[in-house]
Amino acid sequence: MVRACFEQLSPFFVGCLCFFFSWICYPLWIKWIKNFNLLTKGHVDHILDENLKLKKEKTPSFGGVLFLLIPFLIIPIIFQPIPKAYYAFLTLALLMALVGLFDDLFKLVPPKKGISSKAKSLGQLFASAVFLGLVFFSKKTFILHIPFGQDLVFESLLLKSLFLFFLAFILVGTSNAVNLTDGMDGLAGLLSLVTLFFLAAISYFEGEVFLTWMIVAFMGSLLGFFLFNKKPAKIFMGDVGSLPLGGLIAGFAIFLHQELLLVLLGGMFVIETLSVILQVSYYKRTKKRIFLCAPLHHHFQFYGHKEDVIVLRFAACQSLFALGGFCLYWTARNYV
Repeated sequence: MVRACFEQLSPFFVGCLCFFFSWICYPLWIKWIKNFNLLTKGHVDHILDENLKLKKEKTPSFGGVLFLLIPFLIIPIIFQPIPKAYYAFLTLALLMALVGLFDDLFKLVPPKKGISSKAKSLGQLFASAVFLGLVFFSKKTFILHIPFGQDLVFESLLLKSLFLFFLAFILVGTSNAVNLTDGMDGLAGLLSLVTLFFLAAISYFEGEVFLTWMIVAFMGSLLGFFLFNKKPAKIFMGDVGSLPLGGLIAGFAIFLHQELLLVLLGGMFVIETLSVILQVSYYKRTKKRIFLCAPLHHHFQFYGHKEDVIVLRFAACQSLFALGGFCLYWTARNYV
């Protein structure tokens, strides 16, 4: 049975520890990034205010590197023995971060467009395939949990393959959804914190000790980053942070068999993604736009709403969605 080597330590303490290291290290990281001139150049075309655009162009990126590293470095020190799930999540984070890193680096050189969408998708699919291979390699039956319904059990090779494709779609989709949301000071970080909080609660009630520690550790690290990413942002997470962050959120949900509930737990990520899909498909057919700009948060920005107001309202909506998802989980678990 997996147990913490320091049994008196709680997940809350681990979260606080990760927050402390994140809070201490980010000022040094920001200074180091600025010394190498790794700035946001070319990522601010949606901003109408020229003064604000100039300021954001000088904001350093690559902030996601730290909040990813800190939990993976601290957890093995205080949690022994290290379960196999740790290496699965580590592999997923590293591979997704590698895709994001190449994308961020390519944005620093002309024409500043990053890697192609095809290359990015292939990289995400590869990361998802490796993660799913590590998680499901030794399992004989695959199960899809249906809230308020009978779980679906996949035993044949064909059904297992289709289920794995479905999970890969969730991993890539959530990774891209968080990436799309990362277009405003503090937005992606705050929405992710809300989703992670409810995933941690579900993990706790499911008795998943290690996963609870893991999620709370990421919450602490991400909260430390948020202090420097909220308006006015001193650093952006970049694709190197947003792609693996979304992948890990999906990975945690898959590990907890809450793939379907993730639609509610990350409700605003879904809406942001749908706004882009609707905008692109409608424009291709009619040459007209549904929104002033997509993703949705830029639509409100073009309407003249302040960034911090949009972020707080989106966070409130995310909280309502996630609370609804958690209530469904709790009701199905205890009263059905």
